[in-house]
Amino acid sequence: MLSGKKFLLIDDCNTAISLMRSMLNMSGISNDNIDSTMDSMKAIRLLANHSYDIVICDYNMRHHIDGGLIFDEVIQRKLLPSDGVFICVTGDNTQQVVSHFIELEPDDYLIKPFSAAIFIERIEMVTRRKSALYPLLLALDNKDYRTAIGLCKRYRDELPKYKGYIDRINGDCLLRSEQHEEARQFYEEACKNNDHLWPRIGFGQALKGLGKLKEAEAVFEEILAKHPKQPLARKHLAGCLIEGDRIPEALEQFKLLHKVNSANPMRELIIANLYAALQQHEKAAIGYQRFTAKVTGTNRYSSGAAGNVAVSLMLASLYTSNNDEHTDLLKEARHNLHEHNSNIETEKERYESEVSGLTSVAILACLHGEIEDCFSIVNRIDLQKKPVDDYYTALNVARLYGFCGMPDKYEQTMQTARKLCARADDAILIQSQVKLMEACHAEINHRLKEGSALVEKAFELRSNNQAREAIEYAYRAFHMVPYHYKLCFLILELTALATPSFLKASEIKEIISSCNWVFQNDTRPDGDQLERAKELYRVALARVEKMAKAPAMA
Repeated sequence: MLSGKKFLLIDDCNTAISLMRSMLNMSGISNDNIDSTMDSMKAIRLLANHSYDIVICDYNMRHHIDGGLIFDEVIQRKLLPSDGVFICVTGDNTQQVVSHFIELEPDDYLIKPFSAAIFIERIEMVTRRKSALYPLLLALDNKDYRTAIGLCKRYRDELPKYKGYIDRINGDCLLRSEQHEEARQFYEEACKNNDHLWPRIGFGQALKGLGKLKEAEAVFEEILAKHPKQPLARKHLAGCLIEGDRIPEALEQFKLLHKVNSANPMRELIIANLYAALQQHEKAAIGYQRFTAKVTGTNRYSSGAAGNVAVSLMLASLYTSNNDEHTDLLKEARHNLHEHNSNIETEKERYESEVSGLTSVAILACLHGEIEDCFSIVNRIDLQKKPVDDYYTALNVARLYGFCGMPDKYEQTMQTARKLCARADDAILIQSQVKLMEACHAEINHRLKEGSALVEKAFELRSNNQAREAIEYAYRAFHMVPYHYKLCFLILELTALATPSFLKASEIKEIISSCNWVFQNDTRPDGDQLERAKELYRVALARVEKMAKAPAMA
């Protein structure tokens, strides 16, 4: 059965590799067919560059990439054939590790120490099963769920010893193809015929898909009452709560799940998304940082999520009234931008990392009123001409346009983010990303509406010859929509007539300088308007300088 198969052994203990190699040798597997490594990153490179049939991987690797992430990399990048075998081995049989295996669903797992007979028997058992079901597994890998469902029906009769395994695939395919009513009926029948948890969990998922959230919640709560550490039931309960817009309750469920198993990096990402959706941005920054630290060097790495650490800290600075805290948060954001480094291999990854970094710097510049710096960066980013595949990068670019008061580009880029969101491979992750996007949209819309209302009020007052009242609204609007070129002209015009009394001379000078710069660099004003703006700027600047000297002359 194992003759001619190509093996890869991954373990951070050389003795363990030697023992497994010896067990395979005794079963007739030559060393020519066995590769091994003690390094997680090398393991991923070997899997990417060679063809293996069977991978035996230690769970607790010393590198930050553990066996769970290596397995995830195999799935994400399809580094094994559909009938390839991945078995985790570990000396740790704690609840945390076992619950992670339940979520990961490798082909099998073994607790060290194990005998040669058990080791070979388990490999042969899984290899035999996957070989027999190869067409079904291939259809599943290709997301051809209709074909997979048809093959499940066929193999259920032909291979009754694999009935339980086939039924689980069948139910999963019904859910993934959104045949929720068929899935409900299938799982309801399966619940009658066995005592396993998977039919109950699937039944709850089907109810959720049908929009019966209360009934689905009841199913998951019933499971958790008997099995409080069951990860899938708690995860899907949290999904129901997100769907019902009960974000704080969903977050609590994920935090409980995180206590049982903190190794799952995707949970860090989901928790960060939910914190951000609740505008608890400092906590979100911690989550994005933890996620990035775990997945750097893997296919799960996201330059946008890494950039979200700094962006979240900047957003947190907007929501604090404590000046010292505001300064510390911005200092930490700058430090993160400076220190951030990722393992970038391809040109596409380098481009996405550059866009993410530029976007974070531009948001910081915009929030600080450094309009020229921000504007020059905004002009370098064009996702319509050169798109990105990273949801978080697209969302942050949209957020940047929102902060700059550029509604057209904001809406266009938000649409890009929505499309990228749908590509995620986990339904609960997608839900958390949707909530993050909704919160961002609400925040930016509020900012744009508030800015637009202030602009309209400023123009209305100006038309009624109430210049002194208009100037206050205009300056307040500038902080909301700094790239509104007509507003910039109005500010120059009003300041040329009278300097605002509610700002220091240095602050006024900075704003009118930015207004002049924005207007001169916008493509819409004609030559006469540009010259008029320059003249207004000169007059306004003279008034501000006179204002600055006034105390010294008194």
